[in-house]
Amino acid sequence: MSKKILSALLAALLLSTSFTACSESNTEANIDETTSSAAVSAEPAAEEAVEEELSDLELRQRISDDLPEMTWDGADFRVYTSDATWADYEGEIIAEELTGDACNDAVYNRNIRIEERFEVKMSVSSDSTPWNMPKTLAHAGTDDYHLVAFYDYQANVPISAEALLNWMEAPYQDLDKPWHNKLANDGATINNRLYAICSDLSYTSMTFTHTIFANLDLLDQYGHMREDLYNLVLEGKWTIDQFISMIGEMYQDTNGNGKSDTSDLYGFGYSVWNPADVWFTAFGGQITTINETGRLDVTFMSEKTVSMLEKLFSFHFNFPGFISLANQYDEEDYFAGGQLVFAPMRFQAAYIELRDMEDEYTMLPYPKWDEEQAEYYTNADDKFTVFGMPTPSYNSLEFVSMIFEALCAESYKTVYPAYYDQALKGKYSTDRQTADMVDLIMAGRKFDFAFQFGNSLFVMIPYMLRGQIQDNNPNIASEYKKIEKSLNKSLEKKLYPLYGFED
Repeated sequence: MSKKILSALLAALLLSTSFTACSESNTEANIDETTSSAAVSAEPAAEEAVEEELSDLELRQRISDDLPEMTWDGADFRVYTSDATWADYEGEIIAEELTGDACNDAVYNRNIRIEERFEVKMSVSSDSTPWNMPKTLAHAGTDDYHLVAFYDYQANVPISAEALLNWMEAPYQDLDKPWHNKLANDGATINNRLYAICSDLSYTSMTFTHTIFANLDLLDQYGHMREDLYNLVLEGKWTIDQFISMIGEMYQDTNGNGKSDTSDLYGFGYSVWNPADVWFTAFGGQITTINETGRLDVTFMSEKTVSMLEKLFSFHFNFPGFISLANQYDEEDYFAGGQLVFAPMRFQAAYIELRDMEDEYTMLPYPKWDEEQAEYYTNADDKFTVFGMPTPSYNSLEFVSMIFEALCAESYKTVYPAYYDQALKGKYSTDRQTADMVDLIMAGRKFDFAFQFGNSLFVMIPYMLRGQIQDNNPNIASEYKKIEKSLNKSLEKKLYPLYGFED
């Protein structure tokens, strides 16, 4: 791959998560007062001047976590998470030793600072289904683990089991601090209850963000200059119709057998799984909103939703420039191998799957529905990490809340920047245009609460467009009608009681 693009991605991801800074009298008394006032008013100006000269890394260090200076006499802080190695969920929590890898070492040093500051010891355990652990702990009444990390889409399991504490009642969580993911947490806070929190301790909420990768070398072959692509995006003209018209011409029978198959080159392709869930969001859709009563309005189905699926069907079937791939995440291999001009993938692909790719590429937002749509939108793969406090942690709530907040703050200050530093150590140049695109993508992220209950109470609605395409079934309105009554009943009878609403 082009290593300057990797550097640009990481630099932009760092930048995209950064915080928002930052009448006369001749009497002696009046002169003194005026002088004093001038000195006071000069202080903010001087402060702003200093901040303008600081790097993003230095600015991050200036934000206090506002935690008291307390120690815990060597207490163990125990975290449970997923053992899935393809995302290194354990690596979000702990690093066993210094290895020279900037990200690993940032986690290791973060933990050392916290352990020394608060006199604690951190440990992590894992299995393939960590979302079941809170219920196990609640039934046993033991605090074997103070914090459990699980996939966002599995949050329904411990929440439905009433096995988690409410983060809004934790003493040290300040959700206005920049290390807490406001985009995710606001939508998941219902009736002042938040059970599954997202913060910068979860760097998967960043690395799993979906985007459209574009092979610039192949685009050059088709006469599309990168500057033209960037201008389309910046002028608000990067729409689904524009995208479809572009990929329609992009097909090459590279093996010369006279038929379309997996050995050929296509304009666009993917396995119709997680990337397909992004289309609804990208086109401006919102599954749920919180109304004035504090309850949810389900805003999924509309005439536009029907039109969305019709548009997707127009290029997912019998379209020469598109290929539907067999297995989840196959698009990563096909794109790396130069068989796809465009592919929908997560940011993570840039520094894992595409690390050795020779062709130069860039990242673009998912196309908008039309030019009237104000912004570009995307979401994160629903397997990003959220954190819950098992109910037995109530007995050590101050301890758990304090150490978790410290972890989040230190992750914001040192772990996220480590991604950027790692790229800098490679001494690569920066493609400012690509960095601008990634900045734009990150600014348009959405986190819909419906995914936390998508495979249970929301009867697969977050995955409905995906399912209709997989089943080659364009009749989404009739399919939604079949589940609408069950959905409303589930919300009233099952969801709202979990969040403190009474009948």
